[in-house]
Parts: sequence; structure tokens; C-alpha cells
Amino acid sequence: MQAVRIRAGWGWLLLAAVTLSTIGDEITLITLMFRTAGDRTPFAIPMLLVAQLLPGLLAAPLIGRLVDTRDAGKLLAATALANAVILAWMARHPDMLSTIVGAGILGISFAIGGAASFTLIPVLATALGMALSRANAVVEFVRSVGMLAGPVVGGTLVAWGGTANALLIDAASFAVLAAVVLGSGLRRPVDRSDEARGRGGATLLSEYLPVLRDRRIRVMIGTMTLGVYATAIADVAFVFLITVTLAAGPTAFGVLTACWAGGMMAGAAASGSSVLQRPAPIAFASLAVMGATMLAIGIGILTMTDMTTTAGLVLVGIAFVIGGASNSVHNVAVRTLLQREAPAAAVGRVAAIYGAGTSSAAILGYLTGGLFTPNHAVGAYMVGGILGILAGLAGWLLIMVSKRDAA
Repeated sequence: MQAVRIRAGWGWLLLAAVTLSTIGDEITLITLMFRTAGDRTPFAIPMLLVAQLLPGLLAAPLIGRLVDTRDAGKLLAATALANAVILAWMARHPDMLSTIVGAGILGISFAIGGAASFTLIPVLATALGMALSRANAVVEFVRSVGMLAGPVVGGTLVAWGGTANALLIDAASFAVLAAVVLGSGLRRPVDRSDEARGRGGATLLSEYLPVLRDRRIRVMIGTMTLGVYATAIADVAFVFLITVTLAAGPTAFGVLTACWAGGMMAGAAASGSSVLQRPAPIAFASLAVMGATMLAIGIGILTMTDMTTTAGLVLVGIAFVIGGASNSVHNVAVRTLLQREAPAAAVGRVAAIYGAGTSSAAILGYLTGGLFTPNHAVGAYMVGGILGILAGLAGWLLIMVSKRDAA
């Protein structure tokens, strides 16, 4: 692997562009949901969600090879430009078929861009003169800001100028990101031998075996995947927990969503306040705490038969702040460990496995969560909570066993 690089002074500008683009991602999600919900096609929303996740999941092995055998900086700029073009096209083609096809293409582009970003975080850390865990915390904070601001901005833009204008604004945010990436000189060149290997006859399985044999990587991605599955079960039931179980309205839904995003911002800030020397225990502990908050919501609402709507909303709000903070801490710790453990020539493959685990767990979690809706949202939170706690404990035990075997 050749030396990675970025032009002096461009690191923080790049983060600002990433923040803008992250808000744009949320705008796209909200806009496409509004557009799809207005269509009378049966199962329109599930088709949209599958289109966004499935193509990138299926292409994950090839994406990992691509990122490890090409300059990740150029790939990030190229996918940002591709996203801008696709969104501009979708803005002018509001029919359902174009929306689903566009979402599928975006899913692949997002998967490539996500894997490239994963491999470039160490480059950004070096450019900003900070520890890797702190760089991951900054990126997580940026993501949290996008999650908080994006839905508000997206809803406002749709109400103000319609879905087409909202998509065009998001396209502009990706164009800005591409320009900043290119201007910053952000690069992660690869050795010619890596490029030749990518064009050679090596099978995908043989390329991934060295990574899959690393027990710490297997344990971390495995437990992370189970944690995402647990959270996705609760995510599907969230709207029904608020509107059916607690009989509250859209305002309460919005406030509680902000509680989770605010908790994520706080967790990211806390993660960046110190260098994570041992990210594995922190990742597993924070995952168990996330599970505990979901279980507390389920048990609290189930056992307090005389609970008022206000009391229930307060309980959920407090749990969401704690759960959101734990979510950010978990994300920072997982990415930091994987980036440290991955061989320099296989970071893209690790990123691809990480992304595939997240997407597959989300799809399965959405399907499982749907079994509890609309009248059994509390059950979804209890199941998700138990799975989250078990995932955290199992990860900690497996890592302890691997340390004992290595000693």
C-alpha cells in the first residue's frame, strides 16, 4: 500500500461537505418515502426499502475487492457524482418504476461510497492529527447531525417545493461532496500488485479467507450484526408503539426521534473525548446497554397498567437518549477495532463485510418486526432488548476466550 494523503487544511472542509451530504441522505430517504407513500401500488414502501438495501448487499463481495484494488478517494468522488446524476434523473421521473430502479442504483452506489469512506477514515485521522477513535467519533457526530437535521429539512423541502426540488437539492449536496473530495486531494492509492490481483483469476472466497480467519473481526461483525437485527425489530415497531400503544400523535413521534438523534450526538461527543485503547469491551458493553434500554421500554409499558400517555412518552424519551448515546459509542468502537485489525490491503473487504452484515440484519429485522405490528409493539421491544443484551454478553465472552487461547 502506498502512502495515503490529503492536502493541508482540507480535512475540516471535507467533514463539512460530508455533513451536508449526510443531511442530504436523510432528505433523500424522507423524500422517497413521501413519493412512494403517495403511490397506490401495493407493497410500495417495502419494495422501496428492499431496493435500497438488497442490491448493495448482493454486490458486497465485489465492492470489497473494488475498494481494495482502486484508489478509495477517487471511488468516493465518483460515487458522489453518480449519486448526484441519479438523483437529478429521479427528480424528473416521478413514476414508481423509476423510483424503485433509481433507489436500487443508489443502493449500490451508497454501498461503494460507504466502503470507500470506511477505508478513508484513517487517512482523515492522519490529516487532522487525531487518534483513529476520535476521527471515528467525529464522523459519527456528523452522521448524528444528519439524522437529526435531515428529516426536518427533508419534510420542510417536500412541503415547500415538492419531492422533485428536494431531490435536486440532495443532488447538489453530492456534487459539492465530489468537488471537495477531488479538491482536497484525498487519496488512498493501492500497490500495482493489489490492482493486478483484482484483475487476476483469484476467487472471491480466497481473497476473503484471510479476513474471515481473524477471530476478532468475526466476533465483532457477528455481534454487531445481531445487534443491528435486534434494533431493526424495534425500529419497525416504533411508530406503532407511539401511535397505537401510547395513543400519541406525530409530534410525540418527532420529539422522540430527536431524543434518539440527540443521544447519538452526545455519545459521539463522549467517544471523542478520549482515545479508545480497548474498543472491544466498550463495543460489547454499549451494545448490551442498547438492549437494556429496549427491554426497559417493553417491561415498563407492559407492567405499568395505569401508565398515562405522558409517563410512557417520558420513559421512552429517557431510554432513547441513553440508547442513542450507546448506539454512537458502539459504532465508534466497532469501526475503530475493525480498522485497526484489518490488514492494510484488505480494509475494503472488511468494510464490505461490515456493510453486508448491517444490511442483511436490517432486512431480517424489518421482516421480524413486522410480525409484531400494529398491536404488539411492546413485544418487539422486549425481543429486541433481550437479543441486544445477549449479543453484547456473547461478544464479550468470545473475545475473552480468544484472548485466553492466544495467551
